[in-house]
Amino acid sequence: MKPTRHIVADLETLDTQPSAVILTAGLIAVEISDAGVTVLSRWYRHLEFFFQQDQPGRTQSENTWEWWGKQSDPAIWQAFEQRPRLSLWLAMHSLAAWLEIHPYPIWGNGSDFDNATLQDAFKQCGLRWPYWRNRCLRSTKGLVQQLAPDVKLPEFPEHLTPHVAIDDAEHEAYLLAALLEAITRAPVVETHIHIPAPLIELSLTADQVEELMALAPFGAGTLIPIGAQS
Repeated sequence: MKPTRHIVADLETLDTQPSAVILTAGLIAVEISDAGVTVLSRWYRHLEFFFQQDQPGRTQSENTWEWWGKQSDPAIWQAFEQRPRLSLWLAMHSLAAWLEIHPYPIWGNGSDFDNATLQDAFKQCGLRWPYWRNRCLRSTKGLVQQLAPDVKLPEFPEHLTPHVAIDDAEHEAYLLAALLEAITRAPVVETHIHIPAPLIELSLTADQVEELMALAPFGAGTLIPIGAQS
């Protein structure tokens, strides 16, 4: 498999809409090859969110707060308690600079969430999100599993914590590697279709038929005279 470079993004938020309050953001740049996954760089930030002015205009939902109440203590600590924390403006400008020096496709686990939320936050901070680099891990996974139902995908690593943004991003990088391997190693099936040349009926004299016969052997696409006239 030809080595390729990618970025995988994961967010922890207080809503499921692109306008969500962002608690943490984790992005990992990797190179994927036959040798496996090589981590090139990590970007992980905790954001201020305690007051409305920390992320003005961004949204929260009761369902998401309830969901957080069911998560592990380490995940909750990283999302809500870990410090230091940055303002949304500073975090997004830091991320923009990091993306400039890592110009690779950006994969989110869902075309309508991670990348969409970062794009919304970028716009709020006066930045332009590189939308042309967006890639959807969930869509790719669904396609591969549909075409190759027996493909083996990696389990969540024991040394990582689910719903910690940078850990989720790392796990998804291993998942991406498995999907790309399944795609590149899929057998190529060649299909040959023979389409015969059409017969065209012409009305020719005997002399014209003899002239045509003398030109070249008949093959596909050759005009075959039928019903020659004497």
